[in-house]
Amino acid sequence: MLQKKKKNQGFTLVELIVVIVIILILAAVAVPSITRYVQKSKIAKCANQRHELATQFQIMGTDVPEIALCKDTMEVKHILGSEIIKYMVEGGYCSKDITVCPVHNVEYEVEITTKDGQQQVTFSCPCVDSVKGYLGQCESYYKYLLEHKEEWGNPESNSMDRKDLLKKVSDEKGFMKVSDSMKSGTNFEKMELYWKPYFLKDGTMALYGTTNGKEAWSGWNAYLMYYEGQVYQCMNSEGSTPKGAGISDLYKYKSEEMDDYLKTKNFEKVSK
Repeated sequence: MLQKKKKNQGFTLVELIVVIVIILILAAVAVPSITRYVQKSKIAKCANQRHELATQFQIMGTDVPEIALCKDTMEVKHILGSEIIKYMVEGGYCSKDITVCPVHNVEYEVEITTKDGQQQVTFSCPCVDSVKGYLGQCESYYKYLLEHKEEWGNPESNSMDRKDLLKKVSDEKGFMKVSDSMKSGTNFEKMELYWKPYFLKDGTMALYGTTNGKEAWSGWNAYLMYYEGQVYQCMNSEGSTPKGAGISDLYKYKSEEMDDYLKTKNFEKVSK
């Protein structure tokens, strides 16, 4: 009888603890993998949605041919209204569910630029580094200011004050925050930086990363530079503290002199 009673006993406390520990270990290993898989799936879904939206925008251009001739976002908004994505949804060109990034749950931003005479349409979100689109937008503002000099300055002048471009970008779009991926590998990873436009003597556009993203005018101190698709970081320091470089004299230089200028100011290309 005693032997039979012993066989009917359940798991001991020690055995239960061992089982629970094993389950917890398996969960600790599996959950991160599952989380990464889900995240990758969302990122892939986001890329597909952005591609679909760009395709539908091109299709919309057959119904509204005026937008196919637009050079920038401002011109498109003048035709469709300030909310381009809302126009696409209401017009039946896309469903509302693909207009929101599945990773960050924010609505996409539309950027229309022109390169070599070809219209480029980008739907951006925090998943992608849209600095190229931002640079193109700054270039379009620069061209607009040159074409409308009579509204802000001397109509006979072929140049403008660089502060005018800063103000235009600040008023129309706001300054773009330098993403973590752009700062990765630099001495300024922990700093909050913003891209501001700076046009060279020949009109070529560059961006400089600086700390004040709220005010249009905040000095010409650059920690990072973005030029022709490449990021450069300033290697200056004060003791062990990295610091930026003054670039107020950049307006004197042309694009072919940019490499020498960056070296003179102690900027180094960031390897990715």
